[in-house]
Amino acid sequence: MLPPAKLTNNAVAPKRSKSKKKTPKSNDQKSASGAIETPSDLDILRGRGGTTNRHKGNMRFRDEARKLRSAYRDDGVSRKEKYMYSNILLQAVKDYGGRFLEKGDDGFWYEMSENAARKKASQVLREGNWD
Repeated sequence: MLPPAKLTNNAVAPKRSKSKKKTPKSNDQKSASGAIETPSDLDILRGRGGTTNRHKGNMRFRDEARKLRSAYRDDGVSRKEKYMYSNILLQAVKDYGGRFLEKGDDGFWYEMSENAARKKASQVLREGNWD
């Protein structure tokens, strides 16, 4: 093996080839359901920006969250109760056929883990932007 070359201001380090298999972005485990090419209007998409904000499933998800938000934010609500509210929101989404999805590096959508979905539910319950 050759010693590493000293880098000067003009030198560029060689790029390593990526031999790693592309996987979804989250560190959470994915469900075995596989890749989803096109999310439905019932699905909740993880991400930032206009595409996810305007997605019909995300808008419905925020509407469901609004129903629980005031109770979630109440001063006397314990962490355990907040956890319960986020699970109620998750169940509401599942009851109407929604899934929590995130886009993988391969361009397909994958179901998020139960824990990642609950964290998303907790986040939307905390948000004030959508009141």
